[in-house]
Amino acid sequence: MRLLPKQQHLNVLMLSGLIALTIKTQWLPSDQSTVRELNVQRINVMEPSGHPRLVIANTSHAPKAIKEGKEFFDPGPRPGMIFYNDEGTENGGFVFRGFQKDGKVEHGLHLSFDRYNQDQTLALQHIEQDGRLITGLNLVDRPQYPIDQYMTLMLAVQQGDTEAQSKLRQLEQQQPDIHGHRRAFYGTVDRKAMLQLNDPQGKKRIEMAVGKDGQPQLIFYAADGSELLRLPEASQVTR
Repeated sequence: MRLLPKQQHLNVLMLSGLIALTIKTQWLPSDQSTVRELNVQRINVMEPSGHPRLVIANTSHAPKAIKEGKEFFDPGPRPGMIFYNDEGTENGGFVFRGFQKDGKVEHGLHLSFDRYNQDQTLALQHIEQDGRLITGLNLVDRPQYPIDQYMTLMLAVQQGDTEAQSKLRQLEQQQPDIHGHRRAFYGTVDRKAMLQLNDPQGKKRIEMAVGKDGQPQLIFYAADGSELLRLPEASQVTR
């Protein structure tokens, strides 16, 4: 049977496609793989530069604090996911732990985002510890001072370095906000729902709350912690 020119052209295209597919799937190395189930203790997602972008790890393989791809501090076990910026510096993460020992619950989940080269400024967390139950969103002011330099001083002080202790005191005088200050909290504390707003020094100035008894209140505070105004005046929210 003689094929028409158009049919011959179609057959050539189909044959070429089959050959290309065979080469791709059988002969050329593949940069992709599909598995049904994968059990690992740690996964490192890396940039072409060699810097980490994301690390997923269990407790024993959790990464240390990293700046520009270099370790500078061991924050202890923190299973979960750690995020890194374009320079390979940690900038947040999602960590979680939970267990019960001797009848006491130690449970926590923590999703946070850091200021550039600093600690967390936004944190969503749930904590059950020492009989307390806290769930909410925290907003924290952090200084511009690089956290790796601050932590290096702190570690030296813990090891008894008197020179580092003197430098840390000078730093705290020059930058009173070096430790960071919580500016706002929205959530529940032991079944008391609240919105708390703090001044730049971290002192509570406004609290709007509804206690576990369902009673509402709004309180304004002075810088020294004394009450300026309470609404309703006779209210006392159950804590």
